[in-house]
Amino acid sequence: MLKPLPPTLREKKRYLAIKILYEDEISEGEFIRLLRDASLKFIGYWGTAKANPWLVYYNYPYAIVRCQRDHVDFVKSSLILVREFKDKPINIICLGVSGTIRKAKIKFLGIKPKRWFLVKREKK
Repeated sequence: MLKPLPPTLREKKRYLAIKILYEDEISEGEFIRLLRDASLKFIGYWGTAKANPWLVYYNYPYAIVRCQRDHVDFVKSSLILVREFKDKPINIICLGVSGTIRKAKIKFLGIKPKRWFLVKREKK
C-alpha cells in the first residue's frame, strides 16, 4: 500500500469562483466539456495537464473550478477567451480566487456556511 504524500510535498491548489452569462441553462456536463475545450485550445495538452482544471461546485450560473496555484492565470484567461457555445454568445466572468472552497463560496458566491455547534453535557 502506498503512503499518502505529506502536505509539504503536495501541489498547492486554488479555487476560481466563476459566473456564467448565457441565455440558456448549461448542464454540469456541458460546462465540464466547455472548461476542458477552452483550456486545451489556449494552453494545449501539456499546459492543461499541469494546470489540472477541475469543476468542484456547480449551481448555474455559478461555479467553482480548482486548479494548480502556478497556473491560475492560464485557466482564468482560457475561460475569459470563450466567446461562443452552441452558436450563441457566452461570457464567463471570474469573480475571484481563493485558497479554500468554503471561503470562495462565502466571499464570492454569497453562500452562507452551515454552523455546527457542539453541545456541552453537564457532568452528573
